Amino acid sequence: MKKSNLYSRYLVAFLFSAIILQIGCKKEKGYYETENINSGTNLDIYDYLKTKPGVYDSLLLVIDKLKLEGTLRDSAVTLFAVSNSSFQIAIKNLNDARRANGKPAIFLAELASGKVLIPSQEEKIKNDSSHLDTMVSRYIVKGLFKSTDFSVGDGRELLSVRGNYPMHGKRQYADAQGMQNGGPEIIEFANTKRSVFTPNWAFAYTSSVNIQAKNGMIHLVQPDHVFGYDEFVRRLTFIPPPANLFKSVLGPKYVQYTDPNYKDGTVNPGERFEKIYDGNSLTKFITHFNNRTPTVKPIYFCWDPIVPTVSNVYTFTTANDSQQYPRNPTSWRLEASQDKTNWVILDTRQDMKFESNYQTKIYDFKNDVAYSYYRVVILTNAGDDLFQLSEWTMNFRKVYQ
Repeated sequence: MKKSNLYSRYLVAFLFSAIILQIGCKKEKGYYETENINSGTNLDIYDYLKTKPGVYDSLLLVIDKLKLEGTLRDSAVTLFAVSNSSFQIAIKNLNDARRANGKPAIFLAELASGKVLIPSQEEKIKNDSSHLDTMVSRYIVKGLFKSTDFSVGDGRELLSVRGNYPMHGKRQYADAQGMQNGGPEIIEFANTKRSVFTPNWAFAYTSSVNIQAKNGMIHLVQPDHVFGYDEFVRRLTFIPPPANLFKSVLGPKYVQYTDPNYKDGTVNPGERFEKIYDGNSLTKFITHFNNRTPTVKPIYFCWDPIVPTVSNVYTFTTANDSQQYPRNPTSWRLEASQDKTNWVILDTRQDMKFESNYQTKIYDFKNDVAYSYYRVVILTNAGDDLFQLSEWTMNFRKVYQ
């Protein structure tokens, strides 16, 4: 009897061990089959947003002002819906920048209104509306796309409903507790900035996907996304830059060095000075810049208009990796001349900072004289032995009295 009980215990222990071993050797699935939000509504996309008071009011405000209601009612489109919080973050960033430059706060209703109260602001209001149109249109893409449509390879290109701007969608999986990529599927929704290089892209991610409306598909964007990606503050500059004179006034543009060891194109032959005025912020000019000697050895950006020209604005745009490397200009002078001998200082800047990559800053100065030569004298940069900038323009703005 004792031997039988002992034998039974050994048998139970053996079977238990075999079961554990079998479970431990079972192949894992790779991710948990977490149920996504796949819901439907008999409403069109516009009316669906209307059923979410306190969530999409800002998006609806902009859609109404830009006359996009019909698109969200009748067209076959996919909407990546951004919530009120996305707009709040963007407006806060804009007003922080305005406050730093002594400008009053502005709000979304004012930006979207299109009302011109001061004649001198007519150009700004028109451009603000255009920029809002551009940015909100990128969240509305042509065609109906579920999350599974972005699962092949590296995803797929999407075209905005206005302007056919290239966006990109890719399916991913969120992390679940205890397992990386074990959560529900999400969509990585990217602003490609018309670049084939993904490090240049800006990204948004969904919180819910696959809401089927009567005329299209809705994916909800995470509330911490900044509306407009990284372009909102830059696009809604206090006063937009006027037309670039380089496009309308002929004349050579070139770089000069006071250090004989410096040559254009020695850092990278594909990033010569010509890239600084090609109208493409995705290219850049990069050159040597010595910060380790006590003697200032500036470099000069030169423009020789064929006919004397009045300029009273200029712009600088940072390059793709300006936040990773301290190569931006920090102090400089703008000078002009009629004979290349006697130079007049038109503008001086010191201790300047740029807050992001691809950031355009506009510098106004007083001038009503048509000069034959202009030059920007770069005195210091942020500290690196290299200097870079993606765009430089010279401009003219009508001055309102």
